[in-house]
Parts: sequence; C-alpha cells; structure tokens
Amino acid sequence: MRLQHTPYTVPLIASALLALVSAYYVRRQSDRLSASMYAWAMVAMALWAGSSAAALSVVDPLTTRVLVGSVLAFAALTTATWCLFCLSYSGYERWLSWPLFTAFGVAVASITALTVSNPLHDLVFVERTVDRTGGWVGVGHEWAIGLWLSVLVVYVIHALTHAVLFKKFRRSRNLYRTFTVILLLASITIWLANILSVIGYSPLPHMMFVPIVFLFWGVFGLVVLASRRFVRSLPIDRFLELLDPRSDDVVPLARDFVVEEMDSGVVILDATDYVVDVNTTAKEMLDTQTRLIGRPIYDVVDLDEFFEDGLVNDGSRQQIWVQSDGERNCYDVNVSPITGGDDSLVGRAIVMNDITSQKGREQRLRNREGELQTLKQVLSRIIRHNIRNDVNVVQGNAEWIAANADSDDVVTRAEQIVETAEDLATTSRKTRIVDRVVGTDADLVDVDLEPLLEDTLADFRAEYPEATIRAEVPSGVSVRGSVYLSAAFENAIENAIVHDPGPEPTVDIEVRADDDTVTLTVSDDGPGIPEQEMQAIETGEETELIHASGIGLWLIDWIVRNSGGTVSWSNTDSGAAVRMELQRATESDEPAKY
Repeated sequence: MRLQHTPYTVPLIASALLALVSAYYVRRQSDRLSASMYAWAMVAMALWAGSSAAALSVVDPLTTRVLVGSVLAFAALTTATWCLFCLSYSGYERWLSWPLFTAFGVAVASITALTVSNPLHDLVFVERTVDRTGGWVGVGHEWAIGLWLSVLVVYVIHALTHAVLFKKFRRSRNLYRTFTVILLLASITIWLANILSVIGYSPLPHMMFVPIVFLFWGVFGLVVLASRRFVRSLPIDRFLELLDPRSDDVVPLARDFVVEEMDSGVVILDATDYVVDVNTTAKEMLDTQTRLIGRPIYDVVDLDEFFEDGLVNDGSRQQIWVQSDGERNCYDVNVSPITGGDDSLVGRAIVMNDITSQKGREQRLRNREGELQTLKQVLSRIIRHNIRNDVNVVQGNAEWIAANADSDDVVTRAEQIVETAEDLATTSRKTRIVDRVVGTDADLVDVDLEPLLEDTLADFRAEYPEATIRAEVPSGVSVRGSVYLSAAFENAIENAIVHDPGPEPTVDIEVRADDDTVTLTVSDDGPGIPEQEMQAIETGEETELIHASGIGLWLIDWIVRNSGGTVSWSNTDSGAAVRMELQRATESDEPAKY
C-alpha cells in the first residue's frame, strides 16, 4: 500500500489531535452527562478528521474507497453525538433514553454499513476523475442515491440540533446566552461546510472541509472552556442588539427590573458552581465591586468563614455575618437547587436577606426576657419570704390583741386586721402557684377528676357548711392537664362561694365528657362576675380602669391554658358560670403525680 503526502494531511491530523485534547480536557473538568456527550462528539470528530487524512494519504484505489466510506460514516457519527450533547446541554436530558439512542444507533450503523460497503455496490459514490496536479493524487466522486438518503437523515439530526440550541438561546442570558450563541454558530458553520462538500462547492476534496473548519472552532472552543473571562469579553449581546434592537424581549427586561429592585441579594450558579448571574444587592452584601459573573463562588466569598461546612449545599439555610464598611451585617442565606425538565441539577439559586435589624430586635428581646426573669425571681422571693413572714407577724399580733383587748371596738378592729392578713396570705399562696405556672413548659399528666373533685368538695363543705355544693362527676373520666389543675378548680369554687352575698350560697359543678374533650362548668346563684374583670381576662391585659379585683380569675385562666384547654366566663340571670374545656386523657397517658 503506497502512501502520499498532501497539503491537507498535517491540518487534518492537527484537527484530530485537537478534538482528542478537547475530549480529554472536558472529561477532566466535569463528570456531568453533557460533558460526556461533548467528549464523545469530539472523539467522533477526531475519527472523522483522522479518516479524512488517511483517505488522502493512501493511493491504493480500493483502500481509498473504503476510507472515503468511513469518512462519511464518521461524519454521521459526529452529527449524532453532537446532537446528543446539545440536547443534554439545553436541558433535554430526559430525551436521552434508549429509544433515541436506538434510533441514532440504527441510523449511524445503517449509514456506516452502506458507505463502507460502497465498493461492492456503488450506491453511495463513484470515482469519476483523477487529479494529479500539485504532486499528489486526488480522486473526484459523483454522489449516488445512497449518499442523498444518508444526507437526508443527517440533516434531520442537524435540524433537531439547531432547534434545541435556538430555544436555549431564546431563554438564556449572560454567560449561558454567550455559550449558546457560540455553540449555535459552530453548529451552523459546520453544517454549511457540510452542505458545500455535498453539493460540490467545497474548496477541498472528499468530505474533509468540515474537519478543516473544526481547526478554528476547536481552538476557539478550548479557549472558551478554559477561560470564562474570555467568554465575558465577547460582545455577543451588543452584536445581537445591533442586529435586532428588540432581541431583548420583555421577559429578560422584566427579570432585570424585578431582580435588580429586590431587597434580597440573588446569586445564580451553574452546575459547576460558577456565578452566571448576580444582582446589585448581592454585590453590596458581599462588599465587592469586582465582576462576579464567570467566577467560581469559592473565589467570590470565603465559604469556610461563612458556612459551617464550607460548601454550598442544595436546600441549606444558614445565617452568616459579614463585615462591611466597619459594620457587621447578618444575612439569612437560602440555597435552592435549579433543576431542568428531567429534574437534573442545572444550577443553584442563592438568596440572601438582610436580617441585621431582626437580629437586633431578637437581642433586645432576649435582654428584656432576662430582665423580666430576674424581676420575677426577685418578686417571687419577696412574696415567698418577706411578705409571707410580715403577714404572719401582723396576723399573730392582731390575734393577740383581739384575745386580750378590753374594748369591743379594739377587738372588732383587730379581727378585721386578722381577716385582711388571711386574705393577703391567700393571695401570697396563689401568687406562688402563679410563679410556678406562668412562663414554664411543664409536662402534662393524666388527672382523674372523680377523686380530685371529691377531695376538693369535701374541704369546701367543711370550710363553708352554710354553702350548698352540688356536683355531677361521672366516674372514670380523666383529663390531660397541669399538676396545678386542682388549684384552678379550687379558685373557681371559692369565687362562687365567697362572692355570693347571700347567707346560703349555692354552687353547681357539672362534668361532661366527649370523645376528645372534657368540660367542667362551675355555676353559682350570686351577682355574677363584674364586666371589667371578664374584659381584662378576655383581652389578656389590665389597665387602670379595666382590671380584676384579685388574682383568682387570672390563676384559673393561666392554669387551664397551660393545660392545653380553654376558659370562658358568662353571666346569666341566675348568677355566674365558669366553663373549663380540657383535653380528655387517653389510655396511654401517664397518671398524675401529686
């Protein structure tokens, strides 16, 4: 087999090597599906260029015909793999399934079988001329029906490629738009070179015009892949505006207006964590005026300083502090994945909100809570020790005076002092219960109502024999509530008795149990609850004009609400009623411990 050297041999070999370098570089940079498809397309281009160099270098007629057939086969393979890459790049990875692979595989295999076996049937091409000018042998071909059928299949694939790239171009912006324009121009240029070769207007023999054109796009593509700064410098957007001032339709313009006017900082990353978009607010938050688009996020911010794990994870949410112009600002950072039509990850959206003021309010609230807790501890100590001890002293001396005084008037006044001291002692005891109930998250327990109310009513009947206390308490009914629930019942019954001016007050207690709740109602025949007291309890606050007369009603409300229940107050023509609704205990609940 005799070989020859042609002026096109070295450029074709260079084109093949360039394609292999591009494939290797892309696979080293990324393991995404689009990178794999690009690498396979470059391998196919290397085979196309290499077989073209071989077809020109071999002088043997039969071998040349087989090699020319392989050139056509590798051309079809390059077209198919390039289309697969463009589909994955444009977000159509869901299309990359076995049906499409099978269709492309059958098409390429059929073209390969037809073109490589051409010496047996001449259905693809026939040698018509031999050119020996320039010191080397060149063979001219006449295309047959098999080639035109192959070209039809290949151009359908080309049409699909250009359609998805154009759609990607229409909905892309910034770096993505520039990348897409480059891919679209390269694809169209190679397609036009292919058309010139097919119709016989190529300045080069055989089908090697495309591999020679690839020399330019291969070098240009390597530069684009290696340097995003070079991509940013390309004036593609300005060129598009010159071609069509309306090329930026209302959608990207609206996006620019909305995103730029947002109070939130927005940073968009691609799948390799390069910044592809950023608004002005984000640049101010990150305290940088340098161009961020096209740079890795790891070069933009110190992730080890800002994030606990040093990474930008999908779905993560953290709060970071940034030093800017002598001030420390806190930002709430939310990282969300951006997925394509097949749910594959195509990028990330980082949204930052300035919560410095909120953090300041939270700190002030914590300080106020600390102050209130300290005040509560001080008041609790005063009530538990100072006031209780002083009341005991007052009560003891008043009782001594009442027992030893000679004057009836002195005895009466001393007994009033004893009664007032007892009231203060009762208030002090209730306040101690309030101190334990309010502001705590005590666990709820199972409270059996029947024995609890039996003991409570027995104590009241002994203390107030003149009062009539009627109760309807079904057996086996338990509620879920605070361990201080008995204090709520006691205060409700005590209020019904002591605030009735009649000589024989009447109190009715009714318990009704449903599947999920238990309602306990305490009603009396007294004058009712003053309107201002009910208004204070219902609104949850007291004023100089609207307030309760004591702490009993507040204690009932706090205990029941801390038990997960509700309280309602009402006045009727016959008296007042307090209705307490509590959760019914289940069999799995623990029993109360007193």
